[in-house]
Amino acid sequence: MITNYHYTDLVIQFLLDPFTIGFMQRALIGGVIVAVMSALVGVWVVMRGMSFLGEAMSHGMLPGIAIASLLGGNLILGAGISGLVMAYGVGQLRKARRVSSDTSIGLLFVAMLSIGVIIISSSKSFAVDLTGFLFGDVLAITQDRINYLVIALAVA
Repeated sequence: MITNYHYTDLVIQFLLDPFTIGFMQRALIGGVIVAVMSALVGVWVVMRGMSFLGEAMSHGMLPGIAIASLLGGNLILGAGISGLVMAYGVGQLRKARRVSSDTSIGLLFVAMLSIGVIIISSSKSFAVDLTGFLFGDVLAITQDRINYLVIALAVA
């Protein structure tokens, strides 16, 4: 017969056993660092009244990633350039049209996402899976990446 005390020990052991493996420990550490960094940046974005910016920026990077992938270039550089174009466009549209931040973000969000989808769908040879690049794989995080995340957290 299993006592309550023994059953609780089994459950705790079952939940903690995966974290005895190195890659699971690194995944947990990396996930916690990203969560803290996202919370810091998220509060700042919401306080500025630009709560829609996070999703818009991630979708706004799609054209740059698609172009870089088609040209065989650096995907991170393509995403960065596309993100800068998105941020600049939001600022310019907000100034020129006297619309709210969320409205200008929404307009460019749809435009950039559409351009990215058009680029990808019009390519006959597009066989790259961008899902791994867009979402990553937390289980594949290395110690070097954790160090980069700590630096990014310090900057944030």
